[in-house]
Amino acid sequence: MFDPDAYTIATAIVFPRLLGVIYFFAFGAFLFQIRGLIGENGILPVKTFLVWVKRAYPKNYFSVIPSVFWLNHSNAALLGVVATGTALSVLLMAGVYPPLILFFLYILYLSIVSAGQEFLGFGWEGFLLEITFNAFFLTLTTPSNLFIWISINLVLFRFHFQGAAVKLQSRDPNWRNLTAVAFHYQSQPIPNTQAWYAHKLPMWFQKFSTLLMFFLELVVPFALFGTDLMRFLAFFCLISLQFFIWFTGNFSFLNHLTVVLCTILISNAYFGSYIDAPSTTSYPFLDVLCTSVGLFLVALQLGFLWNHFYPNNLLNKVSSLFSSFYIANRYGIFAIMTTTRIEIVFEGSDDGIEWKEYLFYHKPSEVTRRPRRISPYQPRIDWQAWFLPFGYSRHESWFNNFIYHLLKGTPEVMALLRENPFKDKPPKFVRTLSYDYTFSSVEEKKATGRWWNRRYVGVFSYPMTLNL
Repeated sequence: MFDPDAYTIATAIVFPRLLGVIYFFAFGAFLFQIRGLIGENGILPVKTFLVWVKRAYPKNYFSVIPSVFWLNHSNAALLGVVATGTALSVLLMAGVYPPLILFFLYILYLSIVSAGQEFLGFGWEGFLLEITFNAFFLTLTTPSNLFIWISINLVLFRFHFQGAAVKLQSRDPNWRNLTAVAFHYQSQPIPNTQAWYAHKLPMWFQKFSTLLMFFLELVVPFALFGTDLMRFLAFFCLISLQFFIWFTGNFSFLNHLTVVLCTILISNAYFGSYIDAPSTTSYPFLDVLCTSVGLFLVALQLGFLWNHFYPNNLLNKVSSLFSSFYIANRYGIFAIMTTTRIEIVFEGSDDGIEWKEYLFYHKPSEVTRRPRRISPYQPRIDWQAWFLPFGYSRHESWFNNFIYHLLKGTPEVMALLRENPFKDKPPKFVRTLSYDYTFSSVEEKKATGRWWNRRYVGVFSYPMTLNL
């Protein structure tokens, strides 16, 4: 691990180009969604959000929300940032001066994440930004600076190790008795077709796969600090884990991004004669800069790792200083495994008697509709709807604003939906109902063609109207 000179092909050629592929999907997905989500007529307009932030933090509003949208927050500006990011990702894939492109990609994506509010509050946003921050300095010199090299390896280590640790620390009985994955296939945010089949596997297999996951995330990451061969074997173990998560789920670009980061585990020797090692491009000034930044990042990584297991106020304050810039993040998802699937169904009506259902593109709706694969694309409104049954989501601004736009029939918001049953004019009333969704059995699927069964639970929110 401690010889970055042996990994120049990965760090200078393979890793940054593949990171460009991730950014292509990260930015490209917003071409179809950003106006409806945070545009001028969107669910959570950027302008309204920035006005509130500036009033709440008049002296340090930019450090709280670092975004180019302080300069211009029109729809044209939003689409301009998205289009520019997409174009820059193509240049990065082509290997056009990676440090410069990575710098601008970080600035632009940070701008969207910072201003995206609830719609960009997912762990992989920070993961991508943290990787990009490290990648910028990683590509400034060839071979990469030793301390930057250690830092980005620690990012990969923490992501996996802490991801498993939180599951055990939560004391969730489903993780501890190894049954969590059996629930996960059905209860995850957006299941795919393979999840339906995986859900039918015997319990012994579900427990074995959960145990194997813990081994791959808790034990295998220590190979990152071993020999080139150990790291190469860890590469195959970790990408195998990400493949099976991707195969049975739809977690945006998270699995793809993790695989891209894992390429730093492949030394030059394993590329054989397929790719020539790049020439040395080290400069004294850049070496000093990277060493200084690298020492800081390594200290930050170790601090976050320590604080995960032994939290204290000082480290919490230090982490909060950099939270707006995502240069070091907390990791760990699904600490508590959800065991049921409650879907919130949105319905509209003109008379309060006959109700018609709004259909989302990808979250479960019709029981005969096959769950689809969409990763690395992420439908943000579908994902956000998954959180509604938890906590006090009914009082979240996005939920109420979304219903307002359904009542208004706002075109940008309607474009986020697969089926609007009120195309000619918006309804007078909108309500939401709770349904318990479960995968159908093999016999039910053969007899009826149903992928899902759904059972009415109750009213989630009572009818709302604009006509008072």
